[in-house]
Amino acid sequence: MGDFLDVLGASGTPYRFRRAAPAELPATAGNLLVATGNGARPKVVFCGYSRSLAHAAPRIAETLKASKNAQLFVRLNVARTVREADLPDIAQSVRQALAA
Repeated sequence: MGDFLDVLGASGTPYRFRRAAPAELPATAGNLLVATGNGARPKVVFCGYSRSLAHAAPRIAETLKASKNAQLFVRLNVARTVREADLPDIAQSVRQALAA
């Protein structure tokens, strides 16, 4: 996987996430994904958001340890109302991919 991960929501809307390290997460809010795989279609194993990504870091670190070769991706600088509205679209897409 590269430095960016583009995910299509269930609606077909594209969302761009950038790679991040749990130790470097800011105190700001954001959406996050944990994904595994090296191909063009990585598998998303965790999807969520936090009002403080820094506070979510310990839980994310556990998720990364539990999934071999997993990487963290975040989506920052999005207004709270947009971020909260986008999450169900992203999560539904992730659920559909996991069920396939």
